[in-house]
Amino acid sequence: MKKFFIFVAAVILGVSFCSIGFAKDLKIGFVDVYKIFNEYDKTKESESTLDKKKKKVEEKLIEKKNVLEKIQNKLETLNEEQKKVEESKLIQQVKEYRDLERTAVVDIRKERDEKMKEILEDINQVTKEYSKNNDFDLVVNENAILYSGDSIVNITDKILKLCNDNFKK
Repeated sequence: MKKFFIFVAAVILGVSFCSIGFAKDLKIGFVDVYKIFNEYDKTKESESTLDKKKKKVEEKLIEKKNVLEKIQNKLETLNEEQKKVEESKLIQQVKEYRDLERTAVVDIRKERDEKMKEILEDINQVTKEYSKNNDFDLVVNENAILYSGDSIVNITDKILKLCNDNFKK
């Protein structure tokens, strides 16, 4: 019986030493996706384009608003019959103004969402390729880390540089 326990202990020690020998250090990295997104040249270009579209729409809305104000001011000087005609024009102009405003907001929001999705896909693709090429076992978003030791590598700046280099091509 004593020999059996010694044998079992020897087997357990042997297995544990073998597993230590085969253990691989994990290579773990993290990225700050928020920083990459904000500093990515494609994000900046998209925001600039959307801002220009937004300004054009705002200019059209200001023009429409001026037309509405002119019609309102004109109403005060008209007789009853003319007022009714101008009020119907005013109602139509207000409807057009609201339709333009609503359509513009929806279109710009939709375009912004599509661009954000495209940009995040770019960042994910670059991160995946970089991780694969540099033998990372795991890459996580910085926000997911509660604690990290010295073995976790910040690859945010490298991913940002690769994203910008790919965008310039």
